[in-house]
Amino acid sequence: MFSKKILLVVAFTSFMTMQITAQHIENWNIKGIDSTVSNKIDPSKNIFINTYSMNPLLAKLYKIKHFSQENAVFVHIGDSHIQADLETSVIRSQLQSYFGNAGRGLVFPYQVAKTNAPYDIISSSKSSWKNNRVARIDTLISCGISAFGIESQSANPEFNLDLRSINGIKDSFDKVKLFMGGEISELAYVYNDNQTENICYAVAPNYAEFNLKSATSGFKLTFPTTDTIQFFGVSLEKKETSGIIYHSIGANGAKYSDYTKTSRFWKQLKNLNADCYIISLGTNEAQDPNLKAEDFLDDVNSMINKIRLISPNACIILTTPPVSYFKKISPNKSLEVITNALIEFSNENNVVCWDLFNVSRGLEGAKVWKSTQLLRSDLVHFSREGYILQGTLFAAAFAEVWNKFMLKN
Repeated sequence: MFSKKILLVVAFTSFMTMQITAQHIENWNIKGIDSTVSNKIDPSKNIFINTYSMNPLLAKLYKIKHFSQENAVFVHIGDSHIQADLETSVIRSQLQSYFGNAGRGLVFPYQVAKTNAPYDIISSSKSSWKNNRVARIDTLISCGISAFGIESQSANPEFNLDLRSINGIKDSFDKVKLFMGGEISELAYVYNDNQTENICYAVAPNYAEFNLKSATSGFKLTFPTTDTIQFFGVSLEKKETSGIIYHSIGANGAKYSDYTKTSRFWKQLKNLNADCYIISLGTNEAQDPNLKAEDFLDDVNSMINKIRLISPNACIILTTPPVSYFKKISPNKSLEVITNALIEFSNENNVVCWDLFNVSRGLEGAKVWKSTQLLRSDLVHFSREGYILQGTLFAAAFAEVWNKFMLKN
């Protein structure tokens, strides 16, 4: 009996040691925030608030990390800060490095639409296309899932899209989801120089999904028709690969109201099957010095309601806008109105919030970001280093929530 008790104690001690070791291994640390940025940020404010609604997402991430072959889908929606994909590329990289890379996610032929593109996206076309983005009202061309839209102006329209190498590494994909419109009866999807997917449709599709025969880093898409074709975006994914798909959707000049009024955006958004939405808007609303919190929150509420309608179980994270100046004169005081409104809204509506404005030390911090040249000359947008810091801060705040979840559960 005595020996059995000893064996039980030894077994229990070994089990507890394994558990403690496992918890230690699970601790997720984000590098890149050190004493060199201490005067630019308030580390104590770099937290998510109202994190209870994140538990289903965190539980799914735990399964993906340890044994599940499923994906967690993030959709980050914003304005010009997000279109450039500098901040979001950092977040995407951090999440995928830890939980697994299930694909680059949603991309768009930005160069074909004559607008700035994320660094890793290269697109071109010999065809004639017209373009639009959600913030423009002077065109009848509709926008879709990427907050952009292009419309063909010539027969047999085509374009090429490729992923560029980052730090010597080029991402790949073997599954695509196409968002398009018009009288499409056929398309030709060419990749790896000589592999082709020729697909015919009896009814013109708005959405198409198919697996490729081999992994690739680019493609040429052709529509053999004289009819007008619209294209709104493509999601690049990895079939049979577990991990994170991180979709980044941003458009220069965009506001909450621009997204809520774009009906095709919402019809297509549900096809992404998101587990988490991150909303980073407010900079353009802050250009109104007479902005009223109640009017702003009407637009926020409208967007949250639309998200919950198509993704009732998804986690929603609101981020307050970053620091900036008003007309290059002084730190923008309307950002305080927006920040306080978003925090109040999140407290009342069970929505997670990340307060980037006060993490960046608010109005006083704007002067520091300006003096250290993390703000660009327009005093609204940021240097590459500024966006990298913002993305790192978000990832660190997310990692803190994850570490607490692991410790508690």
